[in-house]
Amino acid sequence: MKTYFINNEKKLSIFRLGFVLLMLINGVGCRSNSNRLSKQDKIGISKPTNKIKVKKIIAGLNCDTTLISQEFSYDALALDMSEADTDKIKSLFLDKVILKKVKEVTEEGLPYYPYDFTDGTNKIIILNNDTSYYIKDADIKNDQVRLNNKISIGMEKDVFLDLLKVKSIKCDTITVKDEELTFESVCIFKDAKLRQIKMGSIVE
Repeated sequence: MKTYFINNEKKLSIFRLGFVLLMLINGVGCRSNSNRLSKQDKIGISKPTNKIKVKKIIAGLNCDTTLISQEFSYDALALDMSEADTDKIKSLFLDKVILKKVKEVTEEGLPYYPYDFTDGTNKIIILNNDTSYYIKDADIKNDQVRLNNKISIGMEKDVFLDLLKVKSIKCDTITVKDEELTFESVCIFKDAKLRQIKMGSIVE
């Protein structure tokens, strides 16, 4: 009778030990899954929500870095947009420019009419809100468009970075946003020289 009681007690102890181990294993698994989910949530939160109108279509570049500078983003053209008109915008082009007023439609189906300036290679698209002109999109591919006197297509990357007071950036694509984060200029380098600038508004 005594032996039978001891065996049952041992069996009960083994059962309890197994149950405790099972609970510990489940707890570790749950915490591990929770950690993985937590990291995924953080990654999801960090994704940018802004939709950029400038299309970065240059393939094969090693990376893209972002800097803040009013002078090298919205003020990259050799023109104060607050004083702009179609004749002044035409004067930015050193080659013959063609101006077209094109019809586009908003997401709500409302029409609007941007001014499209092009010399066949370079393009600047301007909107007019009845009080002033502002840049919708621009694509500058050569030195036949006047930029502000510190920037030029073909300039050395080191000189460009010195102007921005940055020592070194390995990326071939440098995005420069204005201080209000409403406009950006995407500066594309190849062989350590500025080859293209794409500009556009940042919209939510």
